[in-house]
Amino acid sequence: MFRFHLIRNLKSAVWLVAVALIPIALGTLYWANKTGLPDNLRKAIEQEISKHGAHVEIASLTYIPFRGFVAEYVRVFAEAEKTHEISRLERVQLVLDNAKLASGQFRLKKIQLKNALLSLPVDPKNPSGESLRFSGIYGTIFMPGDRLIEIRDARAQVGGINVFLNAKLLGIDRRSKKKPDQNEGRRREMIANILNELEHWNFDSPSPPTLHIAVEGDLTDRETFKMDFHVEAPSVEKNQYRLDQFKARGSLKGNLLTFDSFSAEDSLGSLSGHADYQLESRDGRFDISSDIDVRSLLKSWLSAPLNLALLTGGRQKIQSAGDFNLSDLASPIVHLTGHAMCESVKFRGVSFDTLETWFSWQNGNLFLRDLVLSRPDGTAKGKALVEGNIVRIALHSTLPAPLYKPFFTGQPLEKIIGDFSENKKPSTDVHLVGSFNLKDRFDWFYNGHGTVKNLSYKGVPVNSAQCSFTLSHHELDFYDGSVTFNYRDYRLRNAFGGPSAGTAKVARIRYDAALKAVQVEAVSGDIWAAPLIRFFAPKIADDLEKYRFHRPPAMEGSGLVDVTPKGRTNLRVKFSTTDNADYEFLGKNLTLSQPEAIVAIKGDEVKISELSFQAFGGPVVGELIHKGKSGLSGELSWSRLSMSALSEAYGFNMKGSGKVTGRIDFSIIGGDISTMQGDGLVALENAELFSVPIFGPLSPVMASVLNDKRAGFQRAKYAFLNFKIQDGILRTRDFQTATSSLTFTGNGEIDLTRQIIDLTIRVNARGFLGLITLPLRPFYGLFQFRGTGPLKKTTWENVHFTSPPEAETDILLAEPPKARIVAE
Repeated sequence: MFRFHLIRNLKSAVWLVAVALIPIALGTLYWANKTGLPDNLRKAIEQEISKHGAHVEIASLTYIPFRGFVAEYVRVFAEAEKTHEISRLERVQLVLDNAKLASGQFRLKKIQLKNALLSLPVDPKNPSGESLRFSGIYGTIFMPGDRLIEIRDARAQVGGINVFLNAKLLGIDRRSKKKPDQNEGRRREMIANILNELEHWNFDSPSPPTLHIAVEGDLTDRETFKMDFHVEAPSVEKNQYRLDQFKARGSLKGNLLTFDSFSAEDSLGSLSGHADYQLESRDGRFDISSDIDVRSLLKSWLSAPLNLALLTGGRQKIQSAGDFNLSDLASPIVHLTGHAMCESVKFRGVSFDTLETWFSWQNGNLFLRDLVLSRPDGTAKGKALVEGNIVRIALHSTLPAPLYKPFFTGQPLEKIIGDFSENKKPSTDVHLVGSFNLKDRFDWFYNGHGTVKNLSYKGVPVNSAQCSFTLSHHELDFYDGSVTFNYRDYRLRNAFGGPSAGTAKVARIRYDAALKAVQVEAVSGDIWAAPLIRFFAPKIADDLEKYRFHRPPAMEGSGLVDVTPKGRTNLRVKFSTTDNADYEFLGKNLTLSQPEAIVAIKGDEVKISELSFQAFGGPVVGELIHKGKSGLSGELSWSRLSMSALSEAYGFNMKGSGKVTGRIDFSIIGGDISTMQGDGLVALENAELFSVPIFGPLSPVMASVLNDKRAGFQRAKYAFLNFKIQDGILRTRDFQTATSSLTFTGNGEIDLTRQIIDLTIRVNARGFLGLITLPLRPFYGLFQFRGTGPLKKTTWENVHFTSPPEAETDILLAEPPKARIVAE
């Protein structure tokens, strides 16, 4: 019985002690966690962890029932001396071997990470500097012994990427000397640069990118490290350019990062390739096959825009290989070569079906070789070099002429190209070498040569034209050229016949932008002048249309054409032809034979010098000056022109023949005879003067007065007069003529506008007629007649004889003179 009570009392005492110890233990545990477990315990655990190659310093160590020891603010160092901090962990759960712990030994069995934070300094020598921060870390680090460390199912988040890690490592062998890792900092810096760059990227929030990593190696020798990784990103976007289904597989062995494959997609197609990267030198190589929008990729992701105003709307196929350097991740250096083919390309507003080229990209410069731009109406082939904003090109192009206009917006050449239009079956063939500035539209230069066919320029049809050229913003120089005009529909050919084409040789036509003038040198050929001059001076060409050559004359021209209203034009054109030309003079169309002259155009003045031609059966020489739009002046001399031809041209209705010689200085405005001014002289020979309508009605009057029917119809073989013209009224004071028995003098005026005459004729009858008229007049043989009215129907009457002017008296009373013929 005693024994029974003793046992029961012992049990009660034990329970009492246990119950008393629980609050003591809890209090002790609370106190220990509050103040931290003893330093010797932390030191023991730190020493145990160092056996596995990780040198740590634990700021606080606590124990949580049923979970184990928890280390807080753990700093990890690269060496036992704890000089260079390589990472920080805010909270780590440590699991010790309980059996060993019971015997007083500390053996770390595993480390559990739950929602831990890891701060990894980029520069181990500067732990307070920039750091890589991993958050949401979960996973277990097993340490089964014999240097083996296993990391299972670890995961974390960094830079918006979910990272998954499994590793099997051998801890540091204390018997071997750890080899220094010279590139540890470089690896971390690279990772930091990548993460900084990722701040500019956007990912699909519901499905962020994932990175799966598997690591093997010996911590004693980092060269044995091998890391395999697999990256997947459903959507990656930077600077408004998005790639979908990005995937990459690769490995890291030592300092060599290898991408066994990578691929991605965008709205146009897909991209795939391979790459490797040397961590130590930061150099890499790659090869790519792509039909994605590479231009947008280069511009948005690599800050390597192709500033060529190039738009693509169709399929793109690019194959390339190259190398790169990521020392500056924000501005990577990329060198690559390859082949590209793009469909539905628009370059500076001009559409092409395809663009195909071999290319090389190096140090920011792009070189294109075997470049081909194609469209149904032509192609451009050549090469190009893009250095910054400067583009150098060498092209052979058969593209239509109007397509070049957008490349010279705001330039004089834009207007020139805009003046071209295409005829049936046009063609253009241009070889050029030059350069232009993508930022400065005034900085460009080209030279070369070209040929065009079946085009019109400023409405002038051309069968063909060819020349060499040197072009820039400062000058447009076309030289050593020729142009064949198409005259099939030219109005002069339609009016008079003639060839359907004419060719001109051109030494030079040069536009000087500073002077704003066109320099013309040695243009020659059998051509109508107006179509050629219309190329660069349409208003002057309109003036030249007045000279209506029946066939193209032989032309030579040089000079300066002002393209401003300043009137600095100074152009000289020489022409000659064995054929005819029509010209309107004093309201009548005249046909001139074998005309030749020199035409000098200065400002708004057209001067025709050394003019000579055949008209009305005789030679005419002189000089004409066109002033402004309508002013005409000049000097003409003629010899022995046919009176009958003149009568036919100007409606004199003169019978018989005769010759006229004379000269005239005149001026007239707008062809209006009432504005005509001038002076001159006229001499007639072998003319039946009194058959002229002016004098014809005088014949019967004279016959009646002289009482001799033959008197009024005697042939006046010679006549002469000087005249002046003022406001379209011709006045003379010394008209004279004679027959075998009569002497005539006269003075008066003719209104050339209204064709009205007011003329006084005095007659001196000699010989037999003088005797028979003696009883009729107080003055022996002297008579006076006055003619008035229209030129074609003049009324003549016998009037009282008045004293003539002194000069007329001498002629009237002298022996009948012969007309004085003016020398040519």
